Amino acid sequence: MDYYRRHLADATFVSWLAAHGDQIIATSAISFVEKPPTFGCPSGKTGILSSMFTDPAYRRRGIAKELLSRIAEEARAYGCGSIWITASDMGVFLYTAFGFTQNGNFMEYKI
Repeated sequence: MDYYRRHLADATFVSWLAAHGDQIIATSAISFVEKPPTFGCPSGKTGILSSMFTDPAYRRRGIAKELLSRIAEEARAYGCGSIWITASDMGVFLYTAFGFTQNGNFMEYKI
């Protein structure tokens, strides 16, 4: 819990929930990290995507795509050069369709 308290407070962790009535049907989160700048990421700021999940009964309705759009907007506003995720086999199609590319063991979305 301490991680979430600290990083929600300093806005280096942002999470979204999608709900239908009082039921949570999808989740997503991004953690912001800063590394030394590179040519590919001059700001040194990177987003690490996590906790992407959509209830199977609500999949293929654009919910995950909407959450990814919000994540990309937040990362852009934070000054990130890219977003990274370790994608499950099931998630690869979603991330590829959104614009992520394979980069070693990760998928990367350039901002």
